[in-house]
Amino acid sequence: MKRKDITIIIVSVIVFVLAVALLYRYIAPPTKDSNIKYSVPHPVNPKFNADQLKVLNNDVIDYSQNIKPQ
Repeated sequence: MKRKDITIIIVSVIVFVLAVALLYRYIAPPTKDSNIKYSVPHPVNPKFNADQLKVLNNDVIDYSQNIKPQ
């Protein structure tokens, strides 16, 4: 085998593994014991109105980083 053939095989295997991993992620969601936690500060009615949405937006803690220069 030539070096080009080996490179093509390696790249093909990597692409195939990534595609299977992404497909598995969408087909099989995380289990209950996966330690993914979230919190809602107030109980939310499924038919909530815009005022309740404002309360949720104001009371949610934002952990994103501020990268704006000062």
